[in-house]
Amino acid sequence: MEAREVRAPARKGQRGRLSLVRKLIHLTMAVVPAIGWLGSYPLALGLAGVALLASLLVEAARRWWPALNHLLWRLLPTTFRAWEDRRVLGSTWFSLGMFVALFLFGRDAGGTAVLFLAWGDASAELAGRAWGGAAQGKTLAGSLGCLLACLLAGAVGVYFGGLSPWAAGAGAVVAALVERWSPPPDDNLWLPLLSGLTIVALEQWLGVA
Repeated sequence: MEAREVRAPARKGQRGRLSLVRKLIHLTMAVVPAIGWLGSYPLALGLAGVALLASLLVEAARRWWPALNHLLWRLLPTTFRAWEDRRVLGSTWFSLGMFVALFLFGRDAGGTAVLFLAWGDASAELAGRAWGGAAQGKTLAGSLGCLLACLLAGAVGVYFGGLSPWAAGAGAVVAALVERWSPPPDDNLWLPLLSGLTIVALEQWLGVA
C-alpha cells in the first residue's frame, strides 16, 4: 500500500483536536530557548539538534517502511495533517528551523526567533479559529494574534537576551508577515530564519549607527 493511502481524511471534530495538539507541541518548544537563557546555550543547541536528528530519522523510516507510516497515523491521528502522509512533516521543518536559527544567530537572536515560531505560529491558528469566523485559510484575527504573540516573544528576548527593542520588534513584524505569507516549503522553516536574520541585521546596524 502506498504511503498516501494510509489515512482517511480527518473529520471536523478530529481536525480541531489535531490543531490543538499540534499547537500545544509548538508552545512547549519554548523550553529550548528558555534553557539557553536560564541554563546553557550549548545544551539548548544540543536539544534542538537531537530534535532535528530524531525528526530526520522518522522521515527516513517513513519512506523505507510504509508500514511505519501507517502505524504513526493510527497511533497519533490528531497530530498530523491529512496531506503529511506523503510530504515532509511540519514538525521536521519546525526542528530544522529551530536548530538552524539557534546555530546561525546564537542564543539571543536565535532564541527569540524560536520563540516567534513557538508562540506566533500557534497563536495565529488559535486566534484565527476563535475570532476569524467561518473564513478558511489565513485570517486577519490570526495574523494579529501572531503579531501580538511575537511582540511578547520579542519582549522576552529584550529582557533575557539584551536585544534592542527596535530589532526585536522588527523581527516580530517579519515573523508575522512570514506566517501570513507561508512561503514554501513550510513557514516553520522560514519564520525563524528570516526573523532571526532581521534581528541580527538590525542589531549590527544599530551598533554601528
